[in-house]
Amino acid sequence: MPNHKNDEALTTCDSQGSLSNKSRKGNIDMNIVQNKELSFHNTNFAYMEMGGQVWLTAAEVGQALEYADDKAVQRIYSRHADEFTAQMTGVVKLTTPSGKQESRVFSLRGAHLVAMFARTPKAKEFRRWVLDILDREVAHSPIAKQFSDDELCSLAWLWRASDIMLTACESVTPLLKVAEHRQVGHFHSIGQELPRSINKAREVIKRETAHIEFHPWKDDNWSRVLPHLRQEMLQ
Repeated sequence: MPNHKNDEALTTCDSQGSLSNKSRKGNIDMNIVQNKELSFHNTNFAYMEMGGQVWLTAAEVGQALEYADDKAVQRIYSRHADEFTAQMTGVVKLTTPSGKQESRVFSLRGAHLVAMFARTPKAKEFRRWVLDILDREVAHSPIAKQFSDDELCSLAWLWRASDIMLTACESVTPLLKVAEHRQVGHFHSIGQELPRSINKAREVIKRETAHIEFHPWKDDNWSRVLPHLRQEMLQ
């Protein structure tokens, strides 16, 4: 298989929708492909979902753009290959009743870039159509996991440390008032301004760590911090 300028991966799909991915960096397991449909005028895209993205075949993109030549999109890609990333295009090897066939596919962003280079009357409308789909994808897509469990544990302890310091500030503020200490205003402000932010942080961290099991017999960082984080839940 020839190398491509954007270091794209070669994806192999079978007719049942399972796939594997081989690139120069090694073997990578990918999600199951789901074949669905999108329509743009007379073009019905039997699109695939791979790696959380929608992928369209070059042939169908060309049809939507109303190119008479089914190789037109491939030529657009060849002329501008350095502007496409591996997240925008790739080559899939489909297992069909007539055997394996290679086909170039484009993600929605890749299809939009193709349409930017296209000069057909439908190109402008197609670009708007793709952007509308991207907007819907963003609006309805689940938020990817941002932190590892170890990082979440560190954030939980950061919340715990701030909670301890806030409690200490609230305890010492009356003594500073009696002593007419010059820092009394600062400590009073801490007690008034920070609780809301600390409590909001607690709710977020508690939500993101809901999958962590509490084991009271363990002596580890999670077991020491979770009782404080989930205090009202454990009572």
